[in-house]
Amino acid sequence: MSSPTTIAYLPTALGASKATLLLSNSPSSGPYAWQLPQCTISSNPYGGVTGTFGLFNCIAIQNGAISAVVWFYLPPGGEGAMLGFSNVLYPHGANYFTPWLYVGANGYLYAGDWAGNFLQVSTPISPGWHMAVLEEWASSYTGPYYVALYLDGNYIRQSSIGVLPQLFGYLSNYPYNYVASGYSNGWPSGNGGWFFFNGNIALVALYNRVLTTGDVLAIYQGNLVSSGLVAVWYGDDYSPSNGYWVSRVGGYTGAPVTSSYPPRGCIEWNSAQYSGPVGIWTNWQQC
Repeated sequence: MSSPTTIAYLPTALGASKATLLLSNSPSSGPYAWQLPQCTISSNPYGGVTGTFGLFNCIAIQNGAISAVVWFYLPPGGEGAMLGFSNVLYPHGANYFTPWLYVGANGYLYAGDWAGNFLQVSTPISPGWHMAVLEEWASSYTGPYYVALYLDGNYIRQSSIGVLPQLFGYLSNYPYNYVASGYSNGWPSGNGGWFFFNGNIALVALYNRVLTTGDVLAIYQGNLVSSGLVAVWYGDDYSPSNGYWVSRVGGYTGAPVTSSYPPRGCIEWNSAQYSGPVGIWTNWQQC
């Protein structure tokens, strides 16, 4: 497999030509995020809590691993959680929570979990189109547990801990899993509360295994890996009319977390003028 190449826009080979429009996404200006489906964990082999969990937790507990791929646009000054999970639903304050993948106010991308201490990896990130891959897995039912991060096809690093993290049911069950939000109180460079992502998201894919470096490069170069693929949300499949976002694999529906505001729109790029790693997002065409 070749080294990562510079890709100026989301490759059409992945089948995405649109992105959800989340600019100015915050509690004070019309928050928007999607809640993912749930499952019931009646027996937790890792010794964690049982009960109702969201899709991220379900995949991890049932398979011992999960990889999440997010292709997104980060505007200048962009921040917020792209993936997160908690024990309560927005807008209530969460007791137990993890902003699983987020861009902090300090211009760093963070990926990780909580296990009595932070199990986290971070790296600087600049405005533009990016593909992040977060992987979390258990080496056995008793640990240790690992988190790894890739950015734009490049392996950043991994971190490990010997005790149970929240993804696997530490402290609570986590019924509420989100795309485009997470609760960040006490987390590095969060906003102290619900942290909505204020960029654009073109693709989210979830796998029930740890992706290899070759897998990550293949996806970054426009070839979606199918082995272990549980769900994939393309920007093209988001409905600006009702706000729902349905996965092409598994039929999982991302339901709007908030109903007080109209559904967010979407953007598309179909000319060189609107392509590029940074571009001028105010000129991008509306769907």
